[in-house]
Amino acid sequence: MCSRLLRPAFLLALFAGAHAQGQTTLPKESPFMPAPGSAVAAPAANETLELGGFSGTGQKTVICITDITTKRSHWIPVGSTAEGIKVLSFDAAQDQATITVGGLQKTLRMRKSVVAAAGNAGAAAAGFAIPAAITPTQGTPQPPPAPGSVAQQETEARMLVSDLLEIGIQQRKAYEEAQKKADQEKAAKK
Repeated sequence: MCSRLLRPAFLLALFAGAHAQGQTTLPKESPFMPAPGSAVAAPAANETLELGGFSGTGQKTVICITDITTKRSHWIPVGSTAEGIKVLSFDAAQDQATITVGGLQKTLRMRKSVVAAAGNAGAAAAGFAIPAAITPTQGTPQPPPAPGSVAQQETEARMLVSDLLEIGIQQRKAYEEAQKKADQEKAAKK
């Protein structure tokens, strides 16, 4: 009777100990978030257009302007107008384009991607041991299947098919060579 009462208490203590032991502390900084203090050029809150990219082909530079609200992009050559957007200029060194939209002149900057440098990039994840160096080993060769077994029959069938394919390829080559030789002899008689 006493063991029945102690069993749930024992299981609860065991679970609590395993749970406390398995908890690890999480890193304070995420490698997927911008580095603290880095200035990311964010578009204005009311800006609906974004400079998506550019392509230079010879003397012509084409700019990709993306309308964030409609999720459509337009490739517009510098000096041209499309969809009410006129591209006035593009500065590749600054990654910015000057455009006119609805009578307003705007300067759009290319968005910069920011990757935080991970301080512990090479460290092992918490709770996992660093594996020891793995030494390459050669596997032990498998003995051939017993005669008359299914594995032996499958091996024999594969070898037969392989041999038949090789014979067929050789016959095809011999046939093609005979055809070429016959065509050459026929052409020489004419």
